[in-house]
Amino acid sequence: MRGFLLLPLLSLAHTSSQHERGFCDNRESLEVELQRSDISSLRRIPSVRNNDPTPELIRQVGYPAETHYVTTQDGYILAMHRIPHGKTNGGEDVTRPVIFVQHGLLCSSADWVMPTPSKGLGYILADAGYDVWLGNYRGNTYSRNHTFLNPDQQSGGFWDFTWDEMAHYDLPAMIEKVLELTGETELFYAGHSMGTTAFMAMHHYRPDIGEKVRLANFLAPVASETNMGGPLGWIAGLGIDGIVDGILNLMGVGEFLPSNLLIDCLASLFCHETITQGLCTNILFILCGFDEAQMNTTLLPNILHHTPAGASTHTILHYAQEKPTGGFHGYDWGSDKDNFQHHNGPVPEYDLGDVKTPVALYWSDNDYFAMPEDILHTIIGLPNIVPGMNHEVAFELFTHLDFLWGIDADTLVFSYMLDNLQTCRDRDCRMDKQEIIERLQ
Repeated sequence: MRGFLLLPLLSLAHTSSQHERGFCDNRESLEVELQRSDISSLRRIPSVRNNDPTPELIRQVGYPAETHYVTTQDGYILAMHRIPHGKTNGGEDVTRPVIFVQHGLLCSSADWVMPTPSKGLGYILADAGYDVWLGNYRGNTYSRNHTFLNPDQQSGGFWDFTWDEMAHYDLPAMIEKVLELTGETELFYAGHSMGTTAFMAMHHYRPDIGEKVRLANFLAPVASETNMGGPLGWIAGLGIDGIVDGILNLMGVGEFLPSNLLIDCLASLFCHETITQGLCTNILFILCGFDEAQMNTTLLPNILHHTPAGASTHTILHYAQEKPTGGFHGYDWGSDKDNFQHHNGPVPEYDLGDVKTPVALYWSDNDYFAMPEDILHTIIGLPNIVPGMNHEVAFELFTHLDFLWGIDADTLVFSYMLDNLQTCRDRDCRMDKQEIIERLQ
């Protein structure tokens, strides 16, 4: 397994600017702190951050909300939140196309409905006439449940997963449940970040699910991470074979609960806030970066109450493994025995050529997790990007999280998505030109 060396981390931290804050300003003080502190005591403990759960957020602004549950093949119990129609288009006799929307890393269904109805994608889709379903991956705020494993036991097995399992089990289970409950045979898909990663990897395990999707919309698509930037990319660049217990403990054994010490180190090196006070204490913003020009400061307290929403440390490390190894592949658990347990064989390689689902891409030039060179790899590898649906955001500083909460996300991204969805409502984008001609004859 690719791991991370703590001493280079401390050494490079020592070279940071004298104006940077935290223990990383001084290597000696950091080393002393590590020696005298019990690492386990530095870890943050999970807490209920979401005072207003997703359904309440939805109802508070006048939209209907439902909660549904599905159990995966390996026993995880996942919550899905539904907005069955918009605020003013609730006629019972109206046929509404179904769209399944999946969050990314350290996020939840709440991310789509925290903004106002004119800015939040969940509301925008509902008002445009869609039956909107918001998924939740295993381990986040709404999916910390299992038929027998306990999420409060960090080494008890609950947290032994990455986005491999989300691709293999979570997405198929949720999509099939949505189709069952709605009585539909097909739907649309939209995913952000890890919501795109797992969907692409899903075709390795369940290509039949992909065949039921009329159009998959990928916001900030993440496959190969060879050029990943930011804190995680930087740490991954220090990787050596074997994982060092110190840095693993700082991230959290089991659930990703980074210590205050690690957050302070990374913030001092990568996070520089001015008017947006508080972002540099939130691991999601530290890892993904932020763009003050697109940051809705009024929305910020709500965002900080809902994120990070939970993940396993292995899921974070899975992305980190892809930088030094290159390609698009499963997680290396470190031994043939463990890999067989999780993969039933060697670590799988995911072929983007297997993703036959029609795809629309939305990407930007200032994204740590989806750097332009890696986006190019994705564009070249995907065989069915619908013509005219490869959208580069027309704002140079647009970041990974702006796809969720950017002030102008509605005009820079979501408006294009609505147009693309309508195109594939008017014609089945899964058919090629010859198939269309034959059906019209």
